[in-house]
Amino acid sequence: MTIVRVEPTREQTAVRLLLILDRLGDPCAAGDGAPPTAVRVIQAQRKLAKLDFLVRNPDYLADQIITACEQGRLTKERLLDARAVLEEREPELHTYRMLRNRHGAYEPMNNALAVLRHPGLIQVVRAGKSSDTHVRRRDYYLLAAGAEFAQRLRTEVPVLAWYDQQILYVRMVAEGMSAEELKALQYEHAEYAGTPVGQVIAGISERVRARLAAALEREGLA
Repeated sequence: MTIVRVEPTREQTAVRLLLILDRLGDPCAAGDGAPPTAVRVIQAQRKLAKLDFLVRNPDYLADQIITACEQGRLTKERLLDARAVLEEREPELHTYRMLRNRHGAYEPMNNALAVLRHPGLIQVVRAGKSSDTHVRRRDYYLLAAGAEFAQRLRTEVPVLAWYDQQILYVRMVAEGMSAEELKALQYEHAEYAGTPVGQVIAGISERVRARLAAALEREGLA
């Protein structure tokens, strides 16, 4: 029986977003307008949502690893990582499907982000303001205290190792990619693109398992 949890708790989402910022955020450079203690940043909620989607949906993550191997961006041996994501890491127990809005996968993050903002672990900065009523972008900064807390969580809460490893797999395939590039890859799936706005984005597990089996056989890794 497949177990899919559609709605993670606020605290689960907060921890996941903290680890995503810590592992997938870009380093902050001096003089770039970052808060004084900021160490990493993800620019734009859209990109944060696309990365979160891959962490929460192992079937889509495994498929992206396969695509990267076929395109030569990753070595063929990384197909074994796709197999680990899809077959060896209990993906059904860690899948949290997302709703689709007009920009793709999305979930309101304000409550979870507040859990991180209030103790000074992150800071959200409005950027690219085009008028007094419209904000083009929000940037999400991991502060030094947040980085220290993320490392403490890894040490004190071993169960989080699953998510931490999942995020490292996401970094492997998504590093350097923009939100638009991530969006384009996700929209290549009919299940994703065809989901009506406001509905849960469908999974692709069975199709990816078949694709992975064929790729492993082709590369002599089965």
